[in-house]
Amino acid sequence: MLCKEVDKLKKYEYDSTRYFWGVTAPGIFMIMLLIYGIKENINNPTFGIPSLIIITTLYGINNTFIALSHPKTIVIDKEGIEFHSFGRVHSYSWARLDYFMVKEFSARKLYLRIENPKLFKGRYWIKTNMYNDSDELYLKINKEEKRIHPNLLKFKAKKRRPNKKKRRKK
Repeated sequence: MLCKEVDKLKKYEYDSTRYFWGVTAPGIFMIMLLIYGIKENINNPTFGIPSLIIITTLYGINNTFIALSHPKTIVIDKEGIEFHSFGRVHSYSWARLDYFMVKEFSARKLYLRIENPKLFKGRYWIKTNMYNDSDELYLKINKEEKRIHPNLLKFKAKKRRPNKKKRRKK
């Protein structure tokens, strides 16, 4: 019985060192740039480079620390999916989800939009190759998208694609 319970829940962890250098360190750097931009904007209150630094870093800080756009841990079970980062959690129930869209990029990087994606929740960049069991994570996320949106063109196109190419005789 205990073994069946473990199979229902799967936890995918981002490599800690890579997470620090790829997500946390740039977030800290953006905080330092924000402080610099505010200081420079106070000294010279015109709309210039410091103002652009403030706007850009606020967006980056939001994505990193508030919106959890780059989750450290992803937990998937029969009930739903959770994204964990910086002591916070975004949870979604499969039963309530009617919007789960995946945009695929090279090297199995995914841009996932869930429910009603907004500035503070629902948009996630997932570099599947940085997580443990990366192939399984990639397939599970795509499987859920197909389950929720079976009529998407990308699934219809994959279904129609023949396995072997037929050659014409000359």
